[in-house]
Amino acid sequence: METPPPFVFEDNDEDAQQIVQLSADYIAQGDHIKALEAIETWISSAHNKNKHEVADVLSFQQGQIFFQQAKRADNSDAKFAFLLASVECFSENDGFSSFCAASFFGLGNLIGSPLYLKKAIVKAKEYLTVTESFDSLTSQEEKSRRDVESLLRAAESRIAAGSPVEPWEPKVREESKKSKIEVEGLRLYWSGLNVEIKRRFLEVSIADFTSYVERFFGTDGRDALDKVLASTRKDKRWRVWVCRSCSKEFLPLKKFKNHLEKEHAVKFKPSTAEHMAQVVDEAWAGMIRVAGWEPVDRAAAVEMIKNRIESVKAFVYENGWSRDWQLAADEERGKLLKEIRLLLVLFCERKILSCGLRDWMMRFLIKYFARFGVSEHILTTECCLVETPQSICFLERSELEQILDLLKRIKCEREDGREVICRAVENFYSGTRVKEKIDFDKQFSSLLLDKRLLRCEIAQFDDEGTVSFLNPSDHYAKAHARGDDMVSWLADHSSSGDERFRFPRPVRTHNLDIWVAVLRAVQFTCRTLGTKYAKKLLMLGYDAGLVDAINLCVTENKKRLSVPEHQWNKYASLLGDECERKREAKDSHNTRLFLCSVRDALEDAPHPTFDFPDLEDCLKRIHGHKDLSDEVVLKSIDRLRSMVSDKVPLLDTKMLLVENSRISLFNDLIKLSGFDYRSYILPPLKEFLLEVMHIAAAEADLLLEEEKKPQSKKKKHRSDKKPSTSMSGPLDKTVEHEHCANLDPQGTSPSLQTTEKDSMEPDKGLSGERNPLEISSNTVDEEEAAQGRQNMPGEESVLREGAARCNSALDMTLKALLNIKILKEDLMQNEKPFHEDWTQVPELLHSYLLSDLLTSRDAISMSSDTAEIVVSILESWHICKSPERESLVTRLFTLEEYERMSCSRCRQKPNYPEQSSYGIVVAADSIRDLKCAFGNIKFEDILKMIRMEDKMLCDLKIGGCGKENFVHHKITRCPTIFTIVVQWEKHETEKEISETTKALDREIDMSRLYEDLEPNTKYRLVSMVGCGEDEEHICLAYEKDRWVGVRHDAFTEEAVGNWESVIRFCVERKVRPKILFYEATH
Repeated sequence: METPPPFVFEDNDEDAQQIVQLSADYIAQGDHIKALEAIETWISSAHNKNKHEVADVLSFQQGQIFFQQAKRADNSDAKFAFLLASVECFSENDGFSSFCAASFFGLGNLIGSPLYLKKAIVKAKEYLTVTESFDSLTSQEEKSRRDVESLLRAAESRIAAGSPVEPWEPKVREESKKSKIEVEGLRLYWSGLNVEIKRRFLEVSIADFTSYVERFFGTDGRDALDKVLASTRKDKRWRVWVCRSCSKEFLPLKKFKNHLEKEHAVKFKPSTAEHMAQVVDEAWAGMIRVAGWEPVDRAAAVEMIKNRIESVKAFVYENGWSRDWQLAADEERGKLLKEIRLLLVLFCERKILSCGLRDWMMRFLIKYFARFGVSEHILTTECCLVETPQSICFLERSELEQILDLLKRIKCEREDGREVICRAVENFYSGTRVKEKIDFDKQFSSLLLDKRLLRCEIAQFDDEGTVSFLNPSDHYAKAHARGDDMVSWLADHSSSGDERFRFPRPVRTHNLDIWVAVLRAVQFTCRTLGTKYAKKLLMLGYDAGLVDAINLCVTENKKRLSVPEHQWNKYASLLGDECERKREAKDSHNTRLFLCSVRDALEDAPHPTFDFPDLEDCLKRIHGHKDLSDEVVLKSIDRLRSMVSDKVPLLDTKMLLVENSRISLFNDLIKLSGFDYRSYILPPLKEFLLEVMHIAAAEADLLLEEEKKPQSKKKKHRSDKKPSTSMSGPLDKTVEHEHCANLDPQGTSPSLQTTEKDSMEPDKGLSGERNPLEISSNTVDEEEAAQGRQNMPGEESVLREGAARCNSALDMTLKALLNIKILKEDLMQNEKPFHEDWTQVPELLHSYLLSDLLTSRDAISMSSDTAEIVVSILESWHICKSPERESLVTRLFTLEEYERMSCSRCRQKPNYPEQSSYGIVVAADSIRDLKCAFGNIKFEDILKMIRMEDKMLCDLKIGGCGKENFVHHKITRCPTIFTIVVQWEKHETEKEISETTKALDREIDMSRLYEDLEPNTKYRLVSMVGCGEDEEHICLAYEKDRWVGVRHDAFTEEAVGNWESVIRFCVERKVRPKILFYEATH
């Protein structure tokens, strides 16, 4: 690409020259963090807001930084974020179009998005058009031109090929190996300490810690620590929100959001709010979800409104729908209405159903009733029809088809990669999360570390970061010490966050590059939103011009009533004269739009144009059609108005999609802005505590050696009771390893109570949309029935075949389960038989569990279906319970769900109890039907739409009315592993298997299935079980960045490839996916 020319600043602005040179020097040195610091400091300064020339130079430099960061990024998600940030920076000035094209091209290749590839083409052509106007080009400009031409051809070729995703090879990062020698020595020392000393160890003197920090980090370190402690003491929170652009800290969150909107342009501000796209309110959205979209008898409705308006006023509406309108027996209209409803519900879920689209649909009703003399006032005020989606049910087939055609043109997703940035942010954000609570004593003289560190590793993150002021003696009084996890915690210096950031660097520099990148991404969506808003204003102005043209024609019609025909003015001539008059009065934006609209009407243009032509040329073309007939003019105007009328609601939807992306990115920016001071001070704090422990351990060694010298001959007469600081104490003890977890020698009743509680967990079923399965506890009856069946004559071969099928299903289901990393690790940690030989654990574990299941067939019969097999396996895993925590199945597989129903008639809201399950069961034909009906629809939305059909009667026993209502699904416990069982018939065709399999997705968003979950609660498919034509089961598992297939009794795996290869594998071999195991990505 071309090198930008040197910038010359007005008035010899020395500050501007200095900041540009400073940032350029940092870039040359490869220190992009300092360069970004300098640039952001200048940009955020209030007195620099209007220095656009300097801002353009700094934007270009920042764009270069992000483009280089994208090249260096070691994962594709961060690469995408940096590229999008560079696009926003290069978009600040039209002179950077070639750089912008390169960034757009990189984005399009990375995620296979035609959206960005098309933008790359636009920018490339823009650059080539500019260079064509040059008299001559330098050698560098010639090279840049050739590069852009090559990029243009590549972008067009990729779009023609379907925008394939560019292969991405992640950079392998070497993990640092911890030194284990000194850690093992500290473990021995720690094990020999008594519980009181261990408790006191968690009480850290602030004065001693400050002295250590000053010794190692100097005054900068001491000042940084003082600032942290002062802030935490004042706010009583470790966590704050930091604006990396202007280096300010904020509490509460609302104040920080207001700061971003006011100072950093993270929200688009339209010139007139009335033309901004708005989502329909919850009331209207709720009306759409109501069932009963039945066609209304339009003729009867017209008769009632015209002749019996008082009766119409008395109609009763429930959630916007009335049963008093006479229905029409029209199957075609009914089918169209149901399709419209499903799409509108989907738009509501995605928050893209605009008020403009709603009003556009309502105009059909107004237009129809106007033909019968029913005014819009009567429909809106007297009948209130336009306030409810039931008005759509009045429309005829042709009008419904027109609505459905436009709705199908609406895209529910914008391929802008916001989910990619969300993943990138999550990766960076995780490095700032802390699990350990840190409090203070009441005198603010000591840090009180989390007492759970004495017992075991802490599992959950403490994202609140609140601080308590406690009495150390009371706080640690009942803290039991067990194991040596404390030493492991001290020696663990790993971090998944910004590895370049270390105490005592300024907090602002933490994740500075990705933070500014996401800020620029938010600003880019605002820029995109502004572009679409401007386009909407053009359309509305164009439409206003057409309306003015119609009004002129209407005025002429009135004049014709009082003058002879030979004095009539033709519409075309009249419009031409009006264009002349407007041009002479004022050459304004509206004047040019009026001329555009008149020109298009007289030339019968195929679609509206907004090219703002040369006025003289435009007037000449308009006058060239002055003899056009009035009828042709009016038809052309009506056609253009209809086209604009269709385009505006579509544009509203696109604006809402962009706004949704902006909100999502803004939330990512907020998440990335959170900074936990604990993550800042924990590295030096751990180093300080390790130093304290090393010194204490060395002193204990010396003391022990001194004791040994004079008393070596009395060794066998020593007391068995050793000092608590002795290293030899733990070595003389016989440690008894429990089945699941070490027993706390000081624990009594609490441990027993936990064990009892865990052992009495209620049974959990696998709930589904069709035939939800309940788990039966009558295993004895099943056993007797199985024995009876074994003795039935003439069925031995059938039993053998059934047993083989059952064995195959069990084997493959176990293999699929054991491919789930977190499950396998949990089983290996808790299965006592495998502690001796770790190299063979996976194979032994599978064999052991399969053998255990096959020898205890009390819960699994040969006739068990897929769902029963899954439930039986999970129910049989009672082996991993411990007194301290829940069973493995409860922790990993169980979700707690409750159904909420609000009766639309009597307003009852029954409080149904929670239900436990392992996942959902869904019919293959339901998946297939919805995929065929809607085409480009995600698997999660297919599941959502199936669940939308769930209904529940308003219970008469608790005072309800018996009306059938829709059910809302909520979840209070989100499982680590989410199971979906697909129910098939016996003889699906190859086409049906193909259609069903292609509907499945590798990743689903649980927030689409259950309400009140955080958006983007992602689960990824890690393994599944399928069944072939001969009823042989096969396991498909994702291992080492590829899918492999495993058959029953096979000794080798079969390489399958990527997800597309999995789909092709299932189709070609007629494998029906029956069990899908999804694992939470967070």
